[in-house]
Amino acid sequence: MRAYFPSGLSSDREKGRSECWAETRRLNGERQKMQPYRVLEHTADIGFEAFGATRKEVFANAGCALMHLMVDLETIVPGEKLSLRAEASDLPNLLVNWLSEILYLFDAEGWLFRDFEVEDLTDHSLGAVARGEKFDRTRHRVKLLVKAITYHQLDLKETAQGWRAQVYVDI
Repeated sequence: MRAYFPSGLSSDREKGRSECWAETRRLNGERQKMQPYRVLEHTADIGFEAFGATRKEVFANAGCALMHLMVDLETIVPGEKLSLRAEASDLPNLLVNWLSEILYLFDAEGWLFRDFEVEDLTDHSLGAVARGEKFDRTRHRVKLLVKAITYHQLDLKETAQGWRAQVYVDI
């Protein structure tokens, strides 16, 4: 499965904002869409790759990819804001803790998010604003029940195109 969406603003990219939509880039004078994430099939689990021009953007797009696995993003109204924080010993662990926080808010409190803005990001902590709403069984359908974020084949690195994260989840 691949998801392509309308472009965002370049100033939002610098802020690390993702509305779970692809950014548009100029390459050789032409506008091209950048894929924010793609689903990775696996024999026992499922995963995704998230992409971003910046570290903030790849973290925001990873949050969108996780939500995409669980629910149809188009059904989520980004009407309420929630501040999120995560801490860890290094960036890969921070990515796992960030996604685990999103998963916890879904499981424990019924939050669905469609928009993430990573405001502060260091090698050890992340502060973000998530926009979404509480789960409503009359409008939202769970596509996949994610049990946990795993360290299996976890990867986070800077590439020639920007940043790339690979994450597998336990289902």
